[in-house]
Amino acid sequence: MRLTLDKVSPGRRVKVLAIEGGRGCRQQLFGLGVYPGEVLKVIRSAPFAGPIVVEANGTTFMIGRGMAQRVVVEAAD
Repeated sequence: MRLTLDKVSPGRRVKVLAIEGGRGCRQQLFGLGVYPGEVLKVIRSAPFAGPIVVEANGTTFMIGRGMAQRVVVEAAD
């Protein structure tokens, strides 16, 4: 089953498997520290189409839901 970052419940830790997006999308995510193999923690997921608050390497940032749909993950817990 394919799991993307936008479907992860707050409080869960996940490992990034792949980023399915164009070059611009990948570059933007790489700039935030989101790489394949990286472990992320979902802090908060805004309702409806709001952003997702994520923590990686001690840094907290927001990712738009559309971009989060391009990040394929698996449970890290």
